[in-house]
Amino acid sequence: MAVHNMSCEAENGNEVLFVCTEAACGRRVVVGKGRPRLTVINQGDFSVQHFGSLGGAGISAVEVA
Repeated sequence: MAVHNMSCEAENGNEVLFVCTEAACGRRVVVGKGRPRLTVINQGDFSVQHFGSLGGAGISAVEVA
């Protein structure tokens, strides 16, 4: 499975915007900092695994129910 890296593009006290570094993908997600939640803005390439963090912690596998 292909892997793409997500980088932090913007951050405020409550949320972080992560953007895929692969220009052709376009995935963008907002991750809640104080309250755990994930909001997908652009799905991008859904068949690719995406990774990203602000340093201390990372999100690897996420299951959607």
